[in-house]
Amino acid sequence: MAAFQLESWLHGIIEENLNGDEAFRRFSGKNPAHPLTRSDVEAYRDFHLQRTLQYAYENSYFYREQFDRSRLKPSDIAGFKDLAKFPLTGPQHLAQYPYRFLCTSQAVVARPCIFVTSGTTGPQKEIFWSQWDLEKITEFMAAGISTVATRDDTVQILLPDGKPNSQADLLRQGVAKFGARPVVSGAEQSAEEQLRILDTFHSTILFGFTGQLYRISKELQPDHDLQLKGVKVLFLAGEYLPAARRRELETIWNCRVHTHYGLTEMGLGVAVECTAGDGYHFNEADLLLEIIDPVTGERVKPGDEGELVFTTLTREAMPLIRYRTHDLSRLIEKPCPCGATSLLKFDAVRKRLESVVTLGNGAEMYPTLFDDLLLSIAGVIDYRVKLLRHESMDRLEFTIETIRENDNVLAEINRTLRLAPVIADNIAAGSMNEPRVKLVGMGAFRTADRAKKMIVDCR
Repeated sequence: MAAFQLESWLHGIIEENLNGDEAFRRFSGKNPAHPLTRSDVEAYRDFHLQRTLQYAYENSYFYREQFDRSRLKPSDIAGFKDLAKFPLTGPQHLAQYPYRFLCTSQAVVARPCIFVTSGTTGPQKEIFWSQWDLEKITEFMAAGISTVATRDDTVQILLPDGKPNSQADLLRQGVAKFGARPVVSGAEQSAEEQLRILDTFHSTILFGFTGQLYRISKELQPDHDLQLKGVKVLFLAGEYLPAARRRELETIWNCRVHTHYGLTEMGLGVAVECTAGDGYHFNEADLLLEIIDPVTGERVKPGDEGELVFTTLTREAMPLIRYRTHDLSRLIEKPCPCGATSLLKFDAVRKRLESVVTLGNGAEMYPTLFDDLLLSIAGVIDYRVKLLRHESMDRLEFTIETIRENDNVLAEINRTLRLAPVIADNIAAGSMNEPRVKLVGMGAFRTADRAKKMIVDCR
């Protein structure tokens, strides 16, 4: 692919700014006739950062206090480099002071969003979006869907549907803006009903949560040849996708699989996987990204793992400055095979701060260590895991949902777990008991709750 669609979309926005905003043209010093480069993206970012900081200082009680406590003025932060002077914003601030972030009257708010971090953990938070904000959100959704779709495609949206401007409705608007055909089938329909909708509307792209679409695929596979259904792309969100599960889904449907990284605080849509399939290009029209050491708060070196921190660049109702996501990733510095030359790219998010459990010997454990192992075993649908203390040693207890409960599957699961370095090393060191495994039938973990997987620490 000569140029990644998201890059073309971003360049179009920058060109509109150059042609329509004299202040930005002076700031960037760019001739609109010249091709855009990474430096032009950075000029766009720094210009809108300055505007956001000034806007938040003048209109947000919370950020005015943050500036004053830090003895800073917006003019003290000329761009990305200086932004590190400003304090970080955490999820606890949104939980405690949501209305102090507001930069508009509540009459301007088109949609309040009340949610909980990571599905069922963390504090309850409230986010406010204006109609302007919703337009920006759906514009990026249109750009995101353009990375996998054409205007001839029908996109079936398997997300919870409800009020106007729900996540499903916003994606529907984004698909329509792009020019493809949206069909909202919801998340509560049975696998057979989802297939009936697919057949009725001749859906060519399915958008849904990773675990949900995998479960539907496995339920339908025995009675239907899904390779003949004409699906071109599975567009997955919400959960980490192990390589083995990606390959299995590609085989079941005979299609491509792409993933999406979203965050409610940043407007749901944040980043999409490009054709290279090894990381995410994010919405640089609306977001600035930093990666920090979660302990010190200092920026890490490019390529090192750290916590993703975002600043909104175009938010009207509730801008967020240096917002800590608790998601851990790293920048990918090598040139991207998709052809994009001016976009940043970060790696798949394999762990969150809340999901990391430290063992007695200092070793770290987090769910995706087991995702890559367990979800590659034929017949395993999902699992839950607890960490307990037994006879002065750690012990992991797994409850694993399988298509069929039999001794062969159980034996393979036990063998696989014992080979996991974090388990094998601790057993060898005498600090961990053998893991315990219980199998449950298919459907045991079926739920509409899309909580991120956690190791439940019961010690």
